[in-house]
Amino acid sequence: MTRKIPPFLVPAGLIALTLFMGFANLGGWLMNDDEGAYLYGAWRVSLGEVPYRDFFVSQTPLGFYLAAGLFELVGPSVVAARVLSFLCVLCASFLIYYALRRYFGFGRNPALLAAFIWLFTKHNYALGRMFMPDTPMIFFSTAALVLALKAESAAEPGKRNGPLFLFGCLAGLAAMTKLNAILILFGYGLFAVYLWIKKVEDFRLLRARLLWPWAGFALSFVLPFALMLIFVPGAYQATIGFHLAKEKATVSFLAPVLTRLGQFIGNHNYGLVPVAIVGLIFGFRFKDRKRALLLFVTGAVLLQVFIPGTFYLRYVVFALVPLAFFFAAGLAEIRSWKKGRWFAGPVAAALILLCLAPSFNPRRLGAYDNGTRALAAYVQKETEPADYIFGDDPGINFLARRPCPPRLVDVSGAMTRSGQVTAGDIKAECERTAAKLILVETAGPAHHLKNLKDYPAFEAYLRESFDRIGVMPREFLVVDIYRRREKLKE
Repeated sequence: MTRKIPPFLVPAGLIALTLFMGFANLGGWLMNDDEGAYLYGAWRVSLGEVPYRDFFVSQTPLGFYLAAGLFELVGPSVVAARVLSFLCVLCASFLIYYALRRYFGFGRNPALLAAFIWLFTKHNYALGRMFMPDTPMIFFSTAALVLALKAESAAEPGKRNGPLFLFGCLAGLAAMTKLNAILILFGYGLFAVYLWIKKVEDFRLLRARLLWPWAGFALSFVLPFALMLIFVPGAYQATIGFHLAKEKATVSFLAPVLTRLGQFIGNHNYGLVPVAIVGLIFGFRFKDRKRALLLFVTGAVLLQVFIPGTFYLRYVVFALVPLAFFFAAGLAEIRSWKKGRWFAGPVAAALILLCLAPSFNPRRLGAYDNGTRALAAYVQKETEPADYIFGDDPGINFLARRPCPPRLVDVSGAMTRSGQVTAGDIKAECERTAAKLILVETAGPAHHLKNLKDYPAFEAYLRESFDRIGVMPREFLVVDIYRRREKLKE
């Protein structure tokens, strides 16, 4: 007699595996310059500084304050900040599971599988193991989407208003962590207008669909963001002006759009996206408003592939959340096929395994970054706590607990390529703060200071005021170390 597997065993095993994969060696690998800027910003906020006024960062502030509150409790820590990030994506995966069961009627196992694969798709898992504003944005946005689905499940139109108001509030909190979360609200607005154009609903219901989300959004984002722009010096330039001044497209319009869409599907999202497309095409019915809502939100987020200039896949990573719902529908559709499932099922399984391979790579999971630790230890040893240090990655400042020249905290490749930061700006700020050390990434994938439009002028400034005292390897990077030349006493 064969024993039946206890029903709790599968979810218990997935939960145990998820917790291990989320927290094992969480602080081992430290090579991420974007994360460095956010860690540094959260640390400075925990010391009482105000973003934009006291130091430059190019993201909206909520993520910094969330991590700063954690730092107040446990102290500045890479691991603590990353625990916060992983909890954000873990909670988002639980919300996907909950919504699949509650609002779409999926069974436990398909819902678990969809949430699990979403969580361990390369970009979601990688973001969850580093401190980035994208992770609280994903959590707040997913919670907002679940509330929008709740509103669509209401038996009467009047019962939608409360969930839609909370949907707007959470969308606003998402935008307070990362501005592009505004697109979720835009996608919902398109969905509401679609229902009106198709004469599914009248203008009175359209007005309510637009009013209540915007009321919540105004409360949690528009009002505090407007106050911030008015009363916090530098807030506009950092959060809006910086993005408007980014480099413009220098190639044809259509080519980068197709390339970006190819990257989105092909860069280890090919386990989730193709199956989601099956669910969208074969299992999709526009009469089902909840599925129509998901489609409009997905489309709104993917509009970012049309924006010229620098593009990173994390800009559109939230599109994977509504696609996770279509993924579950795709699995159900493939399973229902009488003949085609014998071909489509193994193909889908193979794609899913290939998709998850980078996340479950033991070598990556156990990676340990010695070079970054050595560089931070060197900086801490050779400087005093009040000495200013400047370099490509302010994460070194965070690890060494040394201040960065305030206007140079977030000197990204986008800023140097677009000319928003020049050698003259760097010289002026480093002289104002009497920066003791400058750390320049020169080999490997260095792309911040190396992309200064007037890089020779920056090199001239280094020769003029600093001595090159050594070179340190930082895993796949090489860092040149410059110390301020002491003036001879007369």
